[in-house]
Amino acid sequence: MSRLLDRLSLKLDNKGSVARDHLANERTYLAWIRTSLSMVTVGVAIRQLYRVSIDLGKDAGATTEDPLAGIVLGVCFVFLGMLFVFVGLYRYFRSQLLMTRGKFPVSRTMVGACAAATLALLVGLLVSMFSE
Repeated sequence: MSRLLDRLSLKLDNKGSVARDHLANERTYLAWIRTSLSMVTVGVAIRQLYRVSIDLGKDAGATTEDPLAGIVLGVCFVFLGMLFVFVGLYRYFRSQLLMTRGKFPVSRTMVGACAAATLALLVGLLVSMFSE
C-alpha cells in the first residue's frame, strides 16, 4: 500500500518557495470544498424552509401548495455546490502541474463564471422571496 502511495505522490525539491506554494494550493482546494459544502447546505436549507412554510400554512387552514421555486432553487444550489467540487479539483491539479513547470495559472474566467452563477441564484432567491 505504501508503494502505491509513493508512486501516486509528487516529490519535489524544496527550493525557494516550492513547499509554500504547494501548501497554498492545497489550502485553496480546501476553500473550494468548504464553499461547495456551504452551497449544498444553503440548497437543503432553502428546500426545508419552503417545506416548513407550506406545513405551517396547512396547519392554519390555508390552501397553499408546494411552490416550485423552493425545489428549483434548492436543487440549483446543491448542483452548484457539487460543481464547485469539480472546479476546485480541476484547479488544484492544473495549478500543481503548472507550478512544477515554473508557471502559475490565473483563473479569471473560472472564478468569474462561479461568481456569476452564484449571483444568479441569489437574485433568483431574492425574487422568489418577494414574489409571494
